[in-house]
Amino acid sequence: DAARGGGGGGPAVLERPAALKSPEKKSAKAPSLNDGDWAVLLYNDPNNKREFVARCLMEICGLGDGAAFNIMMGAHQNGLAVIGQFDYERAEFITTSLQAQGLSVDMIKVGDGEGIPM
Repeated sequence: DAARGGGGGGPAVLERPAALKSPEKKSAKAPSLNDGDWAVLLYNDPNNKREFVARCLMEICGLGDGAAFNIMMGAHQNGLAVIGQFDYERAEFITTSLQAQGLSVDMIKVGDGEGIPM
């Protein structure tokens, strides 16, 4: 038996590995659409179907279908809609990702109680 690697006569038993602790989270708060000084704006464009725009908002921005639909319709009806306010890095990521999909978006600096110019 020793030649077969068993060492004894019984079956090999694997020990359960010690449970790993998950890394400490810095904040339990989920990211909000209004947590920064940079607003991401969506402009109406005649080139993309409304369903495509809403799906991009869901996939890239993490919006639910209702929120994505409302933002898309706001841009469609008013020419412009605010996707949300983010920190610079997230706003830049959302802007470039949506632009890569062919959407007309921009990011602008807001803050100091100014609000979003519309």
